[in-house]
Amino acid sequence: MENMTDQVTAAGFPDLGEAPIRSALASAPLFQERRSPLLGLFQGTTWSAFGYLFTTMLLAPVGFAYAITAISLGLPIAVFIVGLVVSAALILGARGIGAAYRLLANGILRTSIPAPMPPRRRAGITGFVKMGLTDAAGWRALAHSVISFVTALISLVLTATLLSIGLGATTYGLWRPFLPAQEATDGTWHSGAQFGDAYFLDTPGRIALSTIVGLVFLVLIWPAVNNGLARLQAILAASLLGPTASSIARARLEAQRDQAASVTTDRMRSIERDLHDVTQAQLVAIAMKLGDARERLDSGETPASVAASIAAAHDTSKDALADLRSLVRGIHPAALDAGLGTALQTLASRSALPVSLDLRIEDDLTATVESVAYFCAAELLNNVAKHSGADHAELVVRTADQRLLLTVRDGGRGGARGLTSVRGRAGSIGGNVTIESPEGGPTVVTVDLPRILTSA
Repeated sequence: MENMTDQVTAAGFPDLGEAPIRSALASAPLFQERRSPLLGLFQGTTWSAFGYLFTTMLLAPVGFAYAITAISLGLPIAVFIVGLVVSAALILGARGIGAAYRLLANGILRTSIPAPMPPRRRAGITGFVKMGLTDAAGWRALAHSVISFVTALISLVLTATLLSIGLGATTYGLWRPFLPAQEATDGTWHSGAQFGDAYFLDTPGRIALSTIVGLVFLVLIWPAVNNGLARLQAILAASLLGPTASSIARARLEAQRDQAASVTTDRMRSIERDLHDVTQAQLVAIAMKLGDARERLDSGETPASVAASIAAAHDTSKDALADLRSLVRGIHPAALDAGLGTALQTLASRSALPVSLDLRIEDDLTATVESVAYFCAAELLNNVAKHSGADHAELVVRTADQRLLLTVRDGGRGGARGLTSVRGRAGSIGGNVTIESPEGGPTVVTVDLPRILTSA
């Protein structure tokens, strides 16, 4: 297959697949495979998680105050035009609070929570109001600010309490001598921490027990709870502050359609150049030759003497017709008039390499889907012949459920990547392309297209 070096251009959205939350958190060490629980206290991820909970609590009051202000200020005056403008601005501004939370998670926990899709720009005051009031990312950021205030407060109090218990109990034997003596209810005096009316930690056995309990809290309980709370806080941020799967899919589809439109524009310009540089020149030549013949006939020459000019014009016209037919086939192959299956059989028979076919196609495909599938197959087979070094190719096309799957395999050298044009064609109708091409081959390219087009 084609060993292309160009990559598909970034379209301004993250490639997070079908599970954006999981993908955003997968890079964080806190969410990766964990070691022995006995080592939790000594791992940097545990202390990073504690720092994340602490700094999140510093930001939480700011976010909560902003959310309450946005709701309490925006709703009462929303009946006025200025109120709608203020509400829209506050909702859009909540994205900034969300960005600060993402910065903490990505910077401290090393997650990769991306920013949500930007709001759709609209012109005028009415457009601004509509943009703000319908900004799902802004509303989600407000909801996160309210929820996170509660969860951050509970998380920090709980983890700080457990850490204090662990540290205090473990080191109890060191600071117990500095405690003042206390009198029990039976009149005896004790130097140690008191629990209840008459239980004091002042004997060697009780001091040792305190140390053991402290170590359990410090080594086992606190790291597990601390890391778990940080994970929950990060999951909350990824769920509400990152892009949704639907927004990513919508942005990807729009970018693919823009790319397809660009490909179409380039194709139209290519057709324009071909018509201008070739066909127009041929038509001019025909006109000149026929004009010369007419002038010679008008001057009294015999038809036989001008036959050569007429024959040359005739030959040029045939060349022009052949070029036009080739050009038209590039726009809509005539082979598709008999259906996609017949067109692919014709394409395979004309390929520079032997092509084995496996076609299981329903006849309910739209003309657009057939055209995209045909051109994708044509380009992929052409790439096999030009770049793979293979001696044959396989073309498998079948319909399954609501999809049309077109697969091209070859046993060539491998290393294929890019295929921007094929991706652009498939993406223009909501399809996608997957490439499996290890060095040394084989290469398998699958084009997944919808059988029925729906409006976005």
